[in-house]
Amino acid sequence: MGSSDTRLKFFAFMSGRWGRLTRMVVGGFLVTAAWIDGGWAWLVAVPGAAMLLSGIFNYCPSGAMFDDSRERSEFMASLKTTNLLKK
Repeated sequence: MGSSDTRLKFFAFMSGRWGRLTRMVVGGFLVTAAWIDGGWAWLVAVPGAAMLLSGIFNYCPSGAMFDDSRERSEFMASLKTTNLLKK
């Protein structure tokens, strides 16, 4: 398995339902931990908020690591949108 295959699998996971949920849970945990601890812990609230928002809005910023924007847009178009509120 080449690095390209691994990269595509990672992006597919992070853009899917479980990757989105993972970003929201970890982001929420970081923001909550910063709120409880205070002080310098607020430094982790910024990336936590970014992770939380990227999960809520279903935008995976790691997709920007693709070199070719055409390849990225084709890949993102191939993914189906997931509604986490729908049962």
